[in-house]
Amino acid sequence: MRLSNIYILIFVLIAIVLPVSCADIETETSGYATMRINLDDVSHRKAARSRFATATMTTSDAKTILAVLVPSIPCESRTATTGLEYSRSLVDITTQSAQFVVPLDTNIKLCLYFFRDEYKLNDFTGGAITPDGFGQSGIFTIDSETNSKTVSVEFWAISFSDVTFKISSSSSAGMVTGSSGSAKLNSAAGYIIEAKDFTIASDNGSSNVQSKSVEFTNVAYDTYSYNIDLQGFIPSNEAFNVNSPNELLDIKLEPNLVEIEWFSFDNLTISQVGSSPYAVAGGTVILNVPNEHKDNITQVISIMQVNRVGGSTIVDVTPPIDIASWMKSEGPDNVTYTSLFSTATQIPLFHGPNELQLKLSVNEETKTITLGNIAYDACTDSATMCFTLTWTDGLDPDLHSYYFPNWSYQEETGSFDNSSRGLRYWVYSNAAHKKYSVTGNLIQLGDGFTSSANEVQVWATDNREVGDGTYLVYVEDVSEVDVQDFKLVLTGPGITDNKTYGPYDFKNDFDASTTEAVNPQAVFFIQVQNNSIVRSDKINVGDNLSSTLLQWTGPLQNSVVE
Repeated sequence: MRLSNIYILIFVLIAIVLPVSCADIETETSGYATMRINLDDVSHRKAARSRFATATMTTSDAKTILAVLVPSIPCESRTATTGLEYSRSLVDITTQSAQFVVPLDTNIKLCLYFFRDEYKLNDFTGGAITPDGFGQSGIFTIDSETNSKTVSVEFWAISFSDVTFKISSSSSAGMVTGSSGSAKLNSAAGYIIEAKDFTIASDNGSSNVQSKSVEFTNVAYDTYSYNIDLQGFIPSNEAFNVNSPNELLDIKLEPNLVEIEWFSFDNLTISQVGSSPYAVAGGTVILNVPNEHKDNITQVISIMQVNRVGGSTIVDVTPPIDIASWMKSEGPDNVTYTSLFSTATQIPLFHGPNELQLKLSVNEETKTITLGNIAYDACTDSATMCFTLTWTDGLDPDLHSYYFPNWSYQEETGSFDNSSRGLRYWVYSNAAHKKYSVTGNLIQLGDGFTSSANEVQVWATDNREVGDGTYLVYVEDVSEVDVQDFKLVLTGPGITDNKTYGPYDFKNDFDASTTEAVNPQAVFFIQVQNNSIVRSDKINVGDNLSSTLLQWTGPLQNSVVE
């Protein structure tokens, strides 16, 4: 503790005059001298002038006064012997004097400690006795020519506090029962004032404890630091002030970190939930802790997640923080911990191939592992409406849908006008038109460019079911009119037998017996009610929409080529 920093103490300034007699100095060959200092207590002269004058400690109140000669450094609050002091002595209560070995031509000062009880000099070596008051002189020097010297000293009574360290973990797992630790109270200069060992114990039988309190009593008002060392945690060292009768310090320790290289995985599995558009995943996470770290690893701070590549759903599978809940086995080089994991929440699948991956993040590092692929055919789902477009020759047809969510079944039998059907949403395999914008739901699309592929649209925008309203489906031959034998198959709830449109050609083969499609070609007019298809009319090949229907749908728009 630095007495110069005890601005928070209630103190009174008392001047003590220390006359130094040259006749008492015996010069030695080492540059030191033996001298006697006489204390002149003039405390009554300054007590009245101090605005902090509430203390009653004076030289006449003390039964023991310890004086320590030190370099020009802050005085310590403890009386323990240090390697920095030159000499120490008890002041004679009767004569108010003490004898010291003094370095010549050196900046020095006196630190004074006042006690209401009687003690011997050796009683203070370990610093276990708490002073009732403190004092210090100004900085002075002694040389062989000095005849006399007056040294001013300030001293004051002391206030004490009970300091409690409330120790806890920064993680939710708390601290493991049975872990051992220590708490050290240090002076501002770094000297240990008091140290206490402790063990984490549980009162309710739990394997984890949220906090542990360690108390230090009779701590003088001043500046200190603490050292907290607990098994499984990074040691903590912070400075703090004591300026009230009771001090509570909330100390949150950071668990010792594990290395991402210590992790591996086994028995990784993924599977589709029946024929549904969902999947689950599971496996075993393995942590191999090198033996040199095994006693200091009690928690695992990590984030572990499973997701579909390109999907927005992320499922948390983070293992338990408390390593005591893992399975444990010891080997010659490592302690191995294992923990099973599985996705509590199902992962939505998209039409086509779905790659699932596992991400583990530790200490701002991430490890990504591919779990595998699941091929999901959304067209087999009884709750979805699906369009599948195929062709035998030609390049790049586009499958389009107009969706009118507010245009309900048979509503077109009334007076036709473009406003009564509500808003129209245009969906096809263009980046700006892949979502049904009201809900933001992505329409499941499969985009094809050659006859070896196909184009697909899967409508399931109402909680994974086809949404109510009206749909107009049409096909466009985008790049050039060369597509032959195109065929569009409609499946969905309410349709017992799949509906097929075609095959027909876009390319004119100059065969009068063959009807070619117009470009673009309207194909299906569909209405959905209560998530079931209640109307699915085919538009005749080669026909445009009737003028009546066009009032409702608007013209068929062409693809935007990017």
